[in-house]
Amino acid sequence: MARLYDPSTRNVRHLSPFRIPSGFRPAAIAVIVVFSVVALACSSPAKNSGDGANSAGGSTTVVDPGTGPTSITKTLRASEVANGFTNASNIVSRPMRNQLWVTQRTGSVRVVEIETAWSLELGQTQRNGFKTYPTPIFDLSGDVSTEGERGLLGIAFSTDARTLFLSYVNKKGELVIASWTVSDPIPPPVTVPPTTAPRPTVPGAPSTSSTTSTTRTTIPAPTTTQTIPVLPAPTIDPATKRVLLTIPREGTTNYSGQLTLGRDGYLYIGVGDSPNGSADKTAQNPESLLGKILRIDPSGEKASATDPYAIPPGNPYAKGGGSPQIWTIGAQNPLRFSFDRANGNMWVADAGNSQFGEIDYLPASKGGGVGANLGWPFKEGKEAGPSPSGAPSSLEAPIAVSPTTGSDCPIIGGFVYRGSVTELQGVYIYGDFCGGTVKGLLQRKGIVLDDKAIGPQTGTKSLVAFAEDNQGELYLVTAGGSVQRLVAA
Repeated sequence: MARLYDPSTRNVRHLSPFRIPSGFRPAAIAVIVVFSVVALACSSPAKNSGDGANSAGGSTTVVDPGTGPTSITKTLRASEVANGFTNASNIVSRPMRNQLWVTQRTGSVRVVEIETAWSLELGQTQRNGFKTYPTPIFDLSGDVSTEGERGLLGIAFSTDARTLFLSYVNKKGELVIASWTVSDPIPPPVTVPPTTAPRPTVPGAPSTSSTTSTTRTTIPAPTTTQTIPVLPAPTIDPATKRVLLTIPREGTTNYSGQLTLGRDGYLYIGVGDSPNGSADKTAQNPESLLGKILRIDPSGEKASATDPYAIPPGNPYAKGGGSPQIWTIGAQNPLRFSFDRANGNMWVADAGNSQFGEIDYLPASKGGGVGANLGWPFKEGKEAGPSPSGAPSSLEAPIAVSPTTGSDCPIIGGFVYRGSVTELQGVYIYGDFCGGTVKGLLQRKGIVLDDKAIGPQTGTKSLVAFAEDNQGELYLVTAGGSVQRLVAA
């Protein structure tokens, strides 16, 4: 049974996880659809925030950032690997598979297969080509509303890649988080091919060994470049659907819906604040799921028909005082967030309301965001928000801010780079929707050392989301449906 959370109370009501499709609702006019792929707040003129756009937050006390580079010296370019995705809304790399999964706002999911080879000479994976499956691998269009900024919004996988998580807005305007079982006609290998050449170490890259009971496929050590065959298309059984959460809300904007699997194996869920009503009664209210990042444990061994997920014991309200699903509070529209694969630090890009979006750096050494208050509506960026009075002293100061008006609206969060470009190791790669610029932020000990455009421009009103593959390489997807790999310029 699904859980329906009523934000006006702490009650969780059970609903049937099965819905009768209510017919396909045509997408909005193209210009409006493209504009509303992400949450845009662009009504009032932006004023200066702290040190200006993309300025560091935190204390004014000078802190020694330690030794290391103080500027970003490398740029990136984009290499298109696939296209033709209508109104793309998100992208994710499927763990242990050479696949990129792309969501389309209308409700369908497409798959791009990465054809790779293991180079003995170079001791690394080489990408030889990309194949897009001709038809959607899954389609929820009968259940999805695309009004305003609604649609199929988020996608993630379980650690073993056998469970697909999606978030979407249903015909009632509710944010739904659900899961399905994914099957592969041919089980892929769990480990990479062994080689006599040393494999370069990428900081934080997951171990190639597995502690699961999954039967491994052994691949003989190659004597030369070995091509890994493209696997047949995976399948999703609609009958395996489990509705995890159904969250009622008002309006047609600020849904977020971002889904991210943490290094702890738990599912993190972004929920935007209601565009209507008082934000201090939602984003700052620990009894409401709006304006929050949630954390749940949807693992099969702890889920049941009546309780489709468990509450991780480390959640700040797991023992009471608020809704147990909450991880952070005080978010306006946490459109994108990710974890550094090297150390577990959490990075949140909050799209903002009418003045500023912000990037919040939540280091694992301080809990990785547990119980963090991102400040909305007391603060917007580093300026006073619409409800500035009564702010607690424990608000997180953003590490960077950017106007939500003009060419930089809104921030599209990405990943800390852990790919093959040595000069960019540890740089947070992000961008913006309106200008379509790829940017980099270099920090140490929470001190911003450099923050600037370092890569391609994808075009105005285009940059939608980033993805990180199994080797730490980054991809992006545009609203116009282009998937591009970021490589050294």
